[in-house]
Amino acid sequence: MIFNIIAGLAIFGYAGWTLIRYARKTKQGKCAACSLSQSCQTACTELTKV
Repeated sequence: MIFNIIAGLAIFGYAGWTLIRYARKTKQGKCAACSLSQSCQTACTELTKV
């Protein structure tokens, strides 16, 4: 029973953390949330020109 509670908390905790992380990245916009934002120049400059 203790294992079930710990496993349930781990699953729901990870799901909550993933949703929060996703919401924070979507607020930043497309280029700011991209993992290549520091080195990418083509996609981000095209968005700012429009």
